[in-house]
Order: sequence, then structure tokens, then C-alpha cells
Amino acid sequence: MQRILNLSLLIVCCPLKPFIGAGSGASSAQSDSAREWQDLACAEQFAWCLIDEPTSKVSDPAQSNSENGVGTTESMPYADEVLVLLPTIDVRLIEVKVPLANAKKLQQILPNLIEEYVLTGAQNLSVQALPPVPGKPAMQRVIALIDRAWYTWLSKQLEGLLSQRVRLIPDCFLLNLPVHGEQRVIAYQQHGDNMIFTARSSDQLGLAWIENNVDHATPDQITLPQSVKDAHLTELSWPLLVEGAQRFMQETTSSHSANYALNLLPKTFRREAGSGSAFTQFSDMLKRKRAGKDLAVGANTSWTNPALWHQPSRWATYLLATVLLGYALHLSFLVLDNWRWGNQMEVLAVQSLTPASIAKLNQDKAIDGKQATGAVIDTLTKQVAQDQRRQGLVSDADFAPMAAKLQLLRAGYGPDVLQKINYDGYGIDFEFKSGSMNQTSAQVIQKARSLGFMVKVIGPHRYRLEPFAGLGS
Repeated sequence: MQRILNLSLLIVCCPLKPFIGAGSGASSAQSDSAREWQDLACAEQFAWCLIDEPTSKVSDPAQSNSENGVGTTESMPYADEVLVLLPTIDVRLIEVKVPLANAKKLQQILPNLIEEYVLTGAQNLSVQALPPVPGKPAMQRVIALIDRAWYTWLSKQLEGLLSQRVRLIPDCFLLNLPVHGEQRVIAYQQHGDNMIFTARSSDQLGLAWIENNVDHATPDQITLPQSVKDAHLTELSWPLLVEGAQRFMQETTSSHSANYALNLLPKTFRREAGSGSAFTQFSDMLKRKRAGKDLAVGANTSWTNPALWHQPSRWATYLLATVLLGYALHLSFLVLDNWRWGNQMEVLAVQSLTPASIAKLNQDKAIDGKQATGAVIDTLTKQVAQDQRRQGLVSDADFAPMAAKLQLLRAGYGPDVLQKINYDGYGIDFEFKSGSMNQTSAQVIQKARSLGFMVKVIGPHRYRLEPFAGLGS
């Protein structure tokens, strides 16, 4: 299913995780203090670019109709979708074999799997398993490692974004993968006296490294690692990011994509916010809606996003499957209950048969070679009719009651529909004239049931009216 690309897209670049003494560049020890990050104004260093038409190309945001800027997440405009880019230098992606387990059990296993890959304790890291890649072994997974304190701070800052859909991914995923011998693309950006290089190696793998003290050097003058010395260098600028974001959003509209469900944000993202703050946030969103944007159009087009319908459609599938399963179980119970009722009727009927009736039943079974359905009930019916006649009582199997029933049944079809009738002492066989009525056998039986009669089909246009209604049916 393809997403209609007429939604606004906000691209947000997270700031780099600062170092102690980042202003002077004198130390490489990382700062884990949220207060130090606040003093360094990290919350005001989120760069953003708003694309009203995600399919359009942006060569220079400063000279285009697209909005862009740098600041806090609360100062950014509303967008139908937000793609947040985490610098790859702040996340480590490793490929490991992960046991098959549910999400809760897997989260307990992951810290033990990464101990050989890290120098510090796993308790200082946020460990996430990326979604499985279709076509690859289920146990082969990519693990993302992020400093826990920095990850928590970033997640808190991103709660200020005004959008229903926010995704956090490493920025290396916006780079093209080399195919058919093409040159690998390595993006670089200047950061003070240092230069950061970012590369992508597979669908879910990438890496980044820093070259220190290269303020006056150009990228071509820097000696790259042997494995990537033939790569093509390009600056990590907005045109590159916008093009990569458009391609990434388009590729992940299909559930067959490797990164369809990729989102590094925690499962608890925005859950802590109460109803009052959510209402305030929504009101602020409406007030800060950018000028010239039609709210009705934005709301309507957002419903075309398949990601919005992914979870409801899954629950609808579960509901439909539950209803069908319940219906099947109920139908099976009714069939079983009807079978038990029939068996119980036959057991009770056998207990009421006289020795003469039992001998007659066995004789009929020997002649037919098998017991016909309802033979016990038919035998009991004849026995009761004989007992009533011997006592001089009127039986339901006598001709007068049977003829009255047939008259009621015939009255619904006209006076001249009967071809012939035959009374054998226990029931009436009757035949309708060919072409005299346009009802099927099922309709005739249904008509008889509505009158409280028992009618069986014995041939074309031929039926048998039983003396008692419903026995053995």
C-alpha cells in the first residue's frame, strides 16, 4: 500500500552529545549531566526544516519556500509527520545473534549480549533491538546502543514536537546504499575543530567517526580508513538530508521494508503526559499553526497515512477473527447438542419399545442391511398408534387427523394441486401435480414446519406427512 505524499514533513537534526569543555575542546570526557547540557544550551541547538510538499526537491532551504531554523522543539511548527535524525556518532549499531523471545524477555537478555562490545557497563546504555529485516535469519538482529542519560534527555525534549507521528532514526539511514559496484557515499560535517564522517554499510548498519584538529583541512586532505578510501565524500547538508528523508519515508510505507517499524523512541514516549497537558499542547498546536495552512486539508490528508491505520486495522483483524472463531465454536456446539439430543431421544425410545416392536425393528434392520435414520422413533410411533387404537382412542396417526393436516397444508397452494394421496395407517403419502406450483421441496418443508407438521421428501413432487411433528428431525 502506497502512502499519498501530500503531508507536511518536519526534519529535525538532534545536536551532538556535548563533551566537558566542549567550548575549548580541551577534554574528551563525555558529560552526563542534564544541568551541564542546559548550561551549554543544547535544547536550543535542534536544527529543523519543514517541507510542505515532501515530494519536492529542496536545493537550499534558505532560498526556498520551506521553513527552517535552529531552536528548541517547542518553537518548531506543526507537521503531519516528524523525522528526527540522531547523529550516528552518538549511537552504535552492531549486528548480533539474538535468541527468539518475546519483547519483554528480549529486553532482559539484550544487556548480556552486548557486554563484549562495550567498555563501560551496560547499565549506562539504552539498548534496543531494531525490527527484523525481511528475508534474513530471525535471530540475526541489529542492536542500537545509546548513552542512557543523553537518550532520556533527548526523548524528553522531543515531547515538545507538535505532531501525531514522530520517528527517531540514526542519520546514516538517509545515505544511499552502494549497489552494483557503485561508490560508497560518506557524509562529513565540520564541528568546531573536528570533522565528523558518517557512512552507511547496510539496511540497518552504519558508523561514524571523528577526525580531531582538522579545522583548516579540506575533506580530501584527510586520510580515510583503508576500507573506505575510495568512497565519495559529500557534505551533510540540508539538500542531502531532505532528499534522503523523502526517500526513507517513501521506502518505509511498505511493510516489506526493512525499516518499516523502525523508531528509536521509547515505548513510553508522551505516555507520562496527563490529559490536561495534552489538551494544552493541542491548543498550542492550533495557535501556532503556520499561516496559510488549511486546517481542514491537513486533517483530512492525515487520514490517508497508512501508518495511522496500521494498529486499528490490526485490532479489527483480531476482532473479526474472534467473531468468526466464536461463531464456529457456537455452531459446533449446536451440532453437538443436536446430535446428543437425537441420541438421547433414541435411547429413551428404545426403553419404551415392547418386545414385539423390538423384534420388528431388528427384522427391518436385517432386511435393509443397516439401520435407517429415525427407525427407532418410527417404530415407537407405530407402537403408540396401535396401543391407542386397541384402547378405542383417537390417534394422531388416524386418517381423519392426518387428512385435516393435509388440508391445511394444501390450502396454501390452491384446490387443484394434489395429484394423489396414499394412507398406509401411519402416514399419508401425497404428490403434487407437475407444474401446479412453483415452490421447491425446501419451501414445502418449511411451510409444513410453520404449521407444526412433519413432512419428508420421498421423490419428485412426492412427500410423506408424518403423524407426529418434529420427532427424529
